[in-house]
Amino acid sequence: MLKHIKKSAQKELILKPAEFEINENKHDIFNEDANILIKKIKGDILYLDPPYNAREYGANYHLLNTIALYDDFTPKGKTGLREYEKSNWCKKDKVYKELENLIKNADFKFIFLSYNDEGLLSLNQIKEIFEKYGKYDLKNKTYKRFKADSNRLSKKDDTTEYLHILIK
Repeated sequence: MLKHIKKSAQKELILKPAEFEINENKHDIFNEDANILIKKIKGDILYLDPPYNAREYGANYHLLNTIALYDDFTPKGKTGLREYEKSNWCKKDKVYKELENLIKNADFKFIFLSYNDEGLLSLNQIKEIFEKYGKYDLKNKTYKRFKADSNRLSKKDDTTEYLHILIK
């Protein structure tokens, strides 16, 4: 059990239904491995925002995943996380190949990848992949770091977010 609950976690939680506007636009929603899905879809713009580091997103969104799955599960550990399999995007020895396969198989004219300076892939690795498949550009912006805990690996006060751009 946790010793203390943060003040932010003690605030009242209010769940409201989402409001959707009915219109003639078509929207497709997918829930599958991106490297499998990419071979089935095409379009003008592809925006990618994969996990940057070894921490899987599932750990951060486990409550939302539980609500979405609406199932019974046995909580794990002090924080009650779900069991989940770590993706290749969170494995240093596999992430390069994951990105390269995704970019190679993407049938999109413009590809944007959001990735920060604390990621498993270096700027040069991403540039190397993107330049194989078209014209590459890079934009960046520095932000103050969110400091959730004092035991984090990086003690920097800011982080740089990169937007890698590929015209395929």
